[in-house]
Amino acid sequence: MNPRTRGAAAAAALVLLAPAACAVHTERRTRPIADVTTVRTVDPAALPGTTAVTHIEQDATRRVFASYPRIPGAGALTARLAKAVAAEVRPFGAGADGAEPLPGGGVPELNVQWSLTAATSRVVGVRLVTWRYFGTSGGESRATYWYDAATRTAHPSADLVDGPAGLATLAERVRERLGSRANPAQVRAAADTFPSLAFNEAGDLVAEFSDYTVAPGSAGRVAVALDRDAADPLLSAFGRRARDAALDARPHPASSQAPPPPAKAGTPRTDCGRAKCIALTFDDGPGPGTRRLLSTLSAHGARATFFVVGENAAADPALLREAVAAGNEIGNHTQGHRDLTRMPAMQVNTDVQRTQDVLRAALGRCTTLLRPPYGATNSTVAGVAKSLGLTEVLWNADPADWRERDPAAVAARTIAFARPGAILVLHDTHEPTIEAMPEVLRRLTRAGYTFVTVTNLMATRKPPQGSPFSGL
Repeated sequence: MNPRTRGAAAAAALVLLAPAACAVHTERRTRPIADVTTVRTVDPAALPGTTAVTHIEQDATRRVFASYPRIPGAGALTARLAKAVAAEVRPFGAGADGAEPLPGGGVPELNVQWSLTAATSRVVGVRLVTWRYFGTSGGESRATYWYDAATRTAHPSADLVDGPAGLATLAERVRERLGSRANPAQVRAAADTFPSLAFNEAGDLVAEFSDYTVAPGSAGRVAVALDRDAADPLLSAFGRRARDAALDARPHPASSQAPPPPAKAGTPRTDCGRAKCIALTFDDGPGPGTRRLLSTLSAHGARATFFVVGENAAADPALLREAVAAGNEIGNHTQGHRDLTRMPAMQVNTDVQRTQDVLRAALGRCTTLLRPPYGATNSTVAGVAKSLGLTEVLWNADPADWRERDPAAVAARTIAFARPGAILVLHDTHEPTIEAMPEVLRRLTRAGYTFVTVTNLMATRKPPQGSPFSGL
């Protein structure tokens, strides 16, 4: 069923099923594993200084959001991830499959999300999941890359296995477990057959396959878990170290610190009925330049709203606290930046709730603001937002900053779109935007503008219940 045509009944039913917006989700390692093929993931805050590199595009022919982590000291891994993401984005351009508008006005979408499968000073694992939408076709591909700090080298997943003999045995075990679900001829004893090898909570080896590679697309996600006793003889020396790193459960100071008070006391609210207010909003971060942007805003006495992607925000909870302490506010931009109107209600709920959990862990409370990626919303998204106590926030001014590589051009476009009551959508993942902000703030301040948060702007005129807020 097309999610754009789902009735309000599905969204209304969700209200009865959805958890509270700030529900606490805890994980207990002693709990039996419900799905042994679920890859163990770890808190990215375990590696202090990790930031997300993000590539975005949005026009009439395609939507692209691709993100991967930049981990301090692991330059070879960053380069490997950048190459992998570029290989996904590049063919999704003009002339490639999915580059033309879809029947009915839909736009092809490419989304690359990341998670950490290990995060120690010795070994790091990064799992990339790429989702493609072409209307009637599409699917996911999965790849996991590993970094060996001892040799400062990045490795594909197949390097976890001990040479050709190990690959041959692994292929044989996988074929046995897949049975009739897969085409045995496609499960070859070759490195490229196993792009995603990682470990589950018990230390079993999990082999994931991309859609349409070893089984029909109708099979959904295809993965096999080899129990630890069977898998250990197949692992290389590095593979055994990777397994140990994946199971490392020591607490990390970066993620276990109790958050300070979530807001600076005495932050004044501007009366936007009298003042010339404008709301700068920044999507898709945090990014490598977000801290510099916070310093720029502070130097000009400006406040802004940051709509963060959960997987990026989880890497640096301290940054979120710094932003709020300076008088800025944080909004929910979902966990992985997919078009929510193409997802069923429960999946929308899960995606939004995961970012609420990230914000609660970092700030001690959740946000009340949701910006759906691409501004795409429908009755299902509205129903989820209402059930979680969230107001959808769109915009009424889009300088398309991400198209420009020249900071001066970004500044000129942003200033040209400014008007009282405007909500401008910008991106703190885009370096030219970070560099343009001092000029933007200087010139708009001289023009008499006051820079306020979206919540401050909404105090002048709240949107009707269930309706997105797009500015005054």
